[in-house]
Amino acid sequence: MLGLGVVGGAAFGAYWYLSEGAQAAEALPADSIGYVGLNLDPSGRQKLEALETLKKLPTIAAELDLDGPVEDIDVKQVVAEAVLADAPCEIDYAEDVRPWLGDRFGAAAVPSGDEPASMVLVVEVLDDEAAEEGVRDLLTCDGSDAGESAGWVVEDGWLVLAETPEIARGVVDDTAEGSLAEDEDFRRWTGEVGDAGVLTLYAAPEAPRVLADALGGFFGPGAVAGMPSAYTDETSGSQGPDELDEAFEDFEGMAAVLRFEDGAVEIEAAGAAQDATAMLGDGVGDLVTGLPDETTAVLAAGLAEGWVEKTFGEDPSVPVDLESLLGQAAALTVGPGLDPDALLEAVFTGALTDVPVAAVTRGDLASAEEALAEAGPLATGLEARQVGDRVLVGPTGTWLDAVEAGGSLGGTDLFTSVVPDADDAVVVFFLDLGEVGDVAAEADTAGALAQLRALGVSAHADGDVARALLRLTTD
Repeated sequence: MLGLGVVGGAAFGAYWYLSEGAQAAEALPADSIGYVGLNLDPSGRQKLEALETLKKLPTIAAELDLDGPVEDIDVKQVVAEAVLADAPCEIDYAEDVRPWLGDRFGAAAVPSGDEPASMVLVVEVLDDEAAEEGVRDLLTCDGSDAGESAGWVVEDGWLVLAETPEIARGVVDDTAEGSLAEDEDFRRWTGEVGDAGVLTLYAAPEAPRVLADALGGFFGPGAVAGMPSAYTDETSGSQGPDELDEAFEDFEGMAAVLRFEDGAVEIEAAGAAQDATAMLGDGVGDLVTGLPDETTAVLAAGLAEGWVEKTFGEDPSVPVDLESLLGQAAALTVGPGLDPDALLEAVFTGALTDVPVAAVTRGDLASAEEALAEAGPLATGLEARQVGDRVLVGPTGTWLDAVEAGGSLGGTDLFTSVVPDADDAVVVFFLDLGEVGDVAAEADTAGALAQLRALGVSAHADGDVARALLRLTTD
């Protein structure tokens, strides 16, 4: 399989550099369970945006040798030759691969007899005959007969790579009956994620069931020896086989796309809004946007009534009444200057005054105070405050005071660059990577973090579609 991996990897290089036209999904069968495809728009805008962004990341730039103006970088050759370096013998990319290698590439999990699924790769080829000769030469260049026994087929402008010849031939035959690109679910969800980017991901409605089967009953009660009882449906009330079966039946598929845009990397995803989405309750924009401008991190979520039971079961093994404490929505905030070592010491000593963490909730003060009282020693140093229609919970100190005073985090350029839709979001995560980089200045990761500005994740329901967006910005 090494030789097949080399061929597929070299195709990735070609696709990255020179992609236009339809997706590789047209060379895969309609019943594909999952799909990954690469896609650069015909104008080359995504390619240039990607290179400009990746050049700012020292480790990746060095690995891909991204020197000079981005328009002069031959990524096709750079990436393909990096992959071909793992070939069992010397392969000359320009002479042995470039003449037949096309521009499109995809990978998919497809049904495979008694097995849950098999992985296959499809690669566009410019010349069927030359591709057959090139692949055979690559697979046999070490003197083996892998060219005869390996799973690959070249037909109608596509190279199909699989574990066995039978699987490869089956993919070709099944695709002739109907391709993934024509599948209604595929078209629906890839259409929901908007403009094409560098990477497209798709999971068919059958994907969770196939994954569960592949894990051999992992989700069943007691399936994993030594698993704590809190993780089984028998003791905690958490999801058991019946609930999982229902969730699998309700899954309608999903898709995601990765893009490079204005110096940022973004992943946009879409799927059906289901029970898990309903558990998130109302939006959290009002809790987040009014936080202090210097907020380092925030994680916020709307919380529908009964969310604790739905999440942890009827008898949750948690020492605090979370639903009373957090109310209908909550945002966990972290202020500037958080020292991990100091935080650990504060937790053990109970001296939390200088720890810049606080929760902002859409709850009830009396309920929050009662929950803290029930928590006993775990709540030492914590207090609850009523501020308008919000309740603040955290260590008595300067950060809790700052959160009470409020600010305009939602109006800062840094926040909006990674969370552009906070007002409608039912989930928000924001992290100021500049502040994290300062904390990690002595760590090995400091160099990589130095070029990153912020990370944001947001999610909201749009009718019967659940949408999520992740953005990572660079300097």
